[in-house]
Amino acid sequence: MELKNIFKLTALSTALAATLGLAGCGGDINISTGNDTTTPATPTTPTTPTQSAQELSYSGFATKSATTVDGKEVWVLKGTLAPSTAASTISTGGQDGDLIVLGDDVVWQLDGAVVAGGDNENSVELSILPGTQILGGSDSYLVISRGSTIMAEGTAAEPIVFTSVEAGLGQEGEAGQWGGLVLLGNAPVNTCPDLTNCAASFEVGNYNYGGNDTEDSSGSIKYVRVEFGGFKINDTQEMNGISFAGVGAGTEVDHVQVHLNNDDGLEFWGGNVSVSNIVLTENFDDSLDWTNGWQGSAQHVYIRLADNGSNRGIEADSNSDANATPMSQPALANITIEVANGTNSGGDDAEGILFRKGTGAFAYNMLVKGDVDSGECLEVNDDATVNNANTAALTMQHSLVDCVEPFKDAKVDAEAGTSLALDVEAWYTGQEGNLVGASDLDGYMPNSSSVALTGGKADLSNLDARLDNAEYIGAFDGTNDWTSGWTTAIHDDVDTTPEALPVMTSCPVGTTASNAVAGLYKDASVTLICTLEGNVLSNTTLLAGQNVMYKIDGGAVLVGADKTTSATLAIQAGAKLFATSNSYIAISRGSKIMAQGSAEHPIVMTSEEDVIAGAEGERGQWGGLVILGNGLTNKCPDKNACDASFEVGDFPYGGNDNADNSGQISYVVVKYAGFKVNDTQEMNGISFAAVGSGTQVDHIQVHANGDDGVEFWGGAVNLKYVYLTENFDDSLDWTNGWTGKAQFVYITHEDGNANRGIEGDSHKGATDIPVSAPMLANFTILPGTDIENASGDKGEGILLRVATAGELYNVLVQGRKGSTGTTETGECLELDGTYAGLVDNVNTSTLTMSHSIIDCNEPFKYSSDNTATADAVNVETWFLGQDGNSTAAVTITDGMPAASDTTLLGTGKDLSTDDSFFESTDFIGAFDGQTDWRQGWAFEPQ
Repeated sequence: MELKNIFKLTALSTALAATLGLAGCGGDINISTGNDTTTPATPTTPTTPTQSAQELSYSGFATKSATTVDGKEVWVLKGTLAPSTAASTISTGGQDGDLIVLGDDVVWQLDGAVVAGGDNENSVELSILPGTQILGGSDSYLVISRGSTIMAEGTAAEPIVFTSVEAGLGQEGEAGQWGGLVLLGNAPVNTCPDLTNCAASFEVGNYNYGGNDTEDSSGSIKYVRVEFGGFKINDTQEMNGISFAGVGAGTEVDHVQVHLNNDDGLEFWGGNVSVSNIVLTENFDDSLDWTNGWQGSAQHVYIRLADNGSNRGIEADSNSDANATPMSQPALANITIEVANGTNSGGDDAEGILFRKGTGAFAYNMLVKGDVDSGECLEVNDDATVNNANTAALTMQHSLVDCVEPFKDAKVDAEAGTSLALDVEAWYTGQEGNLVGASDLDGYMPNSSSVALTGGKADLSNLDARLDNAEYIGAFDGTNDWTSGWTTAIHDDVDTTPEALPVMTSCPVGTTASNAVAGLYKDASVTLICTLEGNVLSNTTLLAGQNVMYKIDGGAVLVGADKTTSATLAIQAGAKLFATSNSYIAISRGSKIMAQGSAEHPIVMTSEEDVIAGAEGERGQWGGLVILGNGLTNKCPDKNACDASFEVGDFPYGGNDNADNSGQISYVVVKYAGFKVNDTQEMNGISFAAVGSGTQVDHIQVHANGDDGVEFWGGAVNLKYVYLTENFDDSLDWTNGWTGKAQFVYITHEDGNANRGIEGDSHKGATDIPVSAPMLANFTILPGTDIENASGDKGEGILLRVATAGELYNVLVQGRKGSTGTTETGECLELDGTYAGLVDNVNTSTLTMSHSIIDCNEPFKYSSDNTATADAVNVETWFLGQDGNSTAAVTITDGMPAASDTTLLGTGKDLSTDDSFFESTDFIGAFDGQTDWRQGWAFEPQ
């Protein structure tokens, strides 16, 4: 059919006034107003008007608009939907008695408050077919009265969509453009003293809800999306995306999304309804809110807050009267909350979970991930709630908090009327299975190495029949993305253009501001320099801005005080830091660094010379990054009283907690660090001193460091996606009991300015424990030529010595291949048996290497200064005698094998079945021949 008179929203004001808007569901909307002028012929024979199928179906309860949208008529719902005594009109949709069916053959428009049924009288069932779209104007919302039901059952392929007129017309959807969906039930609510005679008043429209029927049914809502709702009536009354007021357990709710609502996403006033597979994205106030005695359940809930646009992920209340019954006490399981940064326009901080006003809850498998400028992630407030926490009426188990500001305590405050305090961290960590550490997520999905996949509570269905067994933390199992196909704004419809960094006008608290000298810096857009120096004893966030750089000055910038004053240095994605010649950053035991860059906006730490016009970045121009943890190191005989001294600055490190959490370092580039203190003391690019596995490290690069790239002194920190380029001494170095893991590591050397790709040590004393025993996979090492660097060291591949153990898999070492020592690499795999422990580790197979390739002119070397072990190991025999090893020649380009390669690809070992940290691979080396994980964030040496 030919559609004419195509208008934009601004041209439709007259039509909208008459028809209260048009509906659609995104895309290009063609609107016909039916105004084509024709001259009718004079009929010679009277005709009887005929009704269309839609007119026959819908005329009894709706009004046909004069408009069409993409070939579909628009039908308007207004006022109360009541039963009919007329004959059935149902074809695709229609009415039969108390059954009203909204078909997908038309588009539906809400005019004001549309109310299904009367209050426990004249009840109706409002059925909405899959794929149906319902639009609301600025004052519109849909209410399901007590005694009536809604049967809105879409499918993943054909979800039911409630949206705004603007969005339906292809204009930009925004929060508050219409109302929302309200369900009123007969279940208990603690604002009614007499539940047999309960008529609580809903906050918008004064509709009645509540009763004594816990099993009451308000129908079924499945595969339904509610977006751009939440219009504001006044300062205290706003519409939620979906409101459940006294809704009973007979109601079914699953696969529901509320997106960009101007108040809460879902809110519960009492009742017993349970919900599952819920997506709550960018809602303005609280995403999940309950009060007045809700005792339902919620499982598999994904909550994503909006930067500078949301308040809490969960806000949980019962009643200001602690004696009001029933008490709110839902069962919660498998909820992921991504806490945003900043403050919404109402002045509320982005926060995680707030338990208050006497609520109880039984929470399992909860994951709360905070960002660098997020508020508190878990808070308990008021005396009644503290009592519930102390008496196990409020519990939280097998959950993971990964936040810069993880906890906020309940405090005694006479002015606020509270007399009880609660140490929320102690309450949380004292319960079964709870963790504080890195969540290791790819977006909202846990990586294969995430503790979330293995840390969940088992047998949930035995604890509560409403819950499904889901033995993982958070809403997702790492494999099944149940949001696909029916949601909005989290998949293909997301704008992938990186958001530009803001222009800053002032420096963050904790830094000192100065104006950039014109022409001094290579980046002419920099106008503001924020200096960080001294001892940082309070949480400090380095905000990213396109016109700002951070200056690290005055020697050691020490974050926190050793195990006494904890502080967090948070660094936003895209922040740029430079340091003066004697300066570096050290993170004390008990404190954290949260350097959370992204592929689009990596964090860069470099030297002052690298950013000044006319100067050049070179090795050793500043210190580097030092992380001091409470993990195990074999330098301390007594792990409970360990104060090993770091080699620069004498900072203490070490302890008895190999799961210690020092924060997160992701998408961070460290360049031109490693100044020399003396002949035995030099700074590494990043130093991990007894850092625990609770720390997340991924997508890091250390370039042109004056000493080692990355070094470990004990601990159990794990790394993934590591790029080490042109470092002077050893690229990856460990000693003193490191037992962590690493996967996807690419090492390149500069000829004549490097030593080894890997240097691995453990201990000299026979009784020193733990023994270094890292587990490494998918390394590519391209060592430099056999030319001495300034320290007299030549380019080599891997040296394992000083009694280290370890497991190496899928390693490629490809040396330079010349005809002389100055044009080829030195030994590519060397074992040094001077300390007999290394020989023992070879003989007992606690030092192993498999599925690896050594492609070098000088592939193997054994050395020993101990006559007792002088000929103890034949390295070539040891290497070739293990599974999958060879000395085959390979071809790679910038580390990457060709997609057709059969020597590296398909010949590696898959470690994912043995250890969940490792991603599934079948290739040797750091790259699979298709994906270059350095793209977008790494610095590429010229």
